[in-house]
Amino acid sequence: MSAGGGSVQLLIFCVGSYSIPVIAIIIVWGAVFTGGLIVSQTWLTSEATEAPEFANSLFVSFANLGVTLGTALGGWFLAHMGTRQITWSGVLFLVLASVCIWLKIKLPNEDKNDSRQRPAKI
Repeated sequence: MSAGGGSVQLLIFCVGSYSIPVIAIIIVWGAVFTGGLIVSQTWLTSEATEAPEFANSLFVSFANLGVTLGTALGGWFLAHMGTRQITWSGVLFLVLASVCIWLKIKLPNEDKNDSRQRPAKI
């Protein structure tokens, strides 16, 4: 997903002043973005098997928060740097998302299928 997102950002930066290529790029961008949402929702609900409804509500809340923060930062870039530089806000969030994905993959995770029970602390 990160390579697709980075490619879209680069293409928008290069051909951002031409309407027809930008329309095609935005369609691809939507597909890449939607794929990322599906992956993140699957990861979140698989981590919270005992409360999938709660996990799904967290997913929706944080997806909306991400859109809000992305819009605010994109607006700041737009106001201070111009339309061509707005892709740098996307690159910033792409890097942050890549770091989060890397951490999720690399950090140790307890085996959910471990049949041994830990003794309760009294």
